[in-house]
Amino acid sequence: MKGYLLQLLASRGEMWDDEIVDAVCAEYGVSGDYWTGTIRLTLTDLYSGGLLDELDATVDPSRTGGKEKILFKYAVNGFGRTRMAQAGLLGAQS
Repeated sequence: MKGYLLQLLASRGEMWDDEIVDAVCAEYGVSGDYWTGTIRLTLTDLYSGGLLDELDATVDPSRTGGKEKILFKYAVNGFGRTRMAQAGLLGAQS
């Protein structure tokens, strides 16, 4: 899933985490709180590892089922692209 997240962000550019969750759930055919949490945790892991930049944050209950949750906007940074190239994940998506 980490590789897919990186490829998704590399190909689409910056994205909000709720948009990323929707794309990943559609790709993997999963849904629910467990998968939403897993994807958000994986994004946090990639950010903590220095592969992603956090560009913005907002609270928008209309996008989070009426709950006040922080949404983050992520993008792959230069180090992330380097690591993707080393792992063979970039392909034609540079």
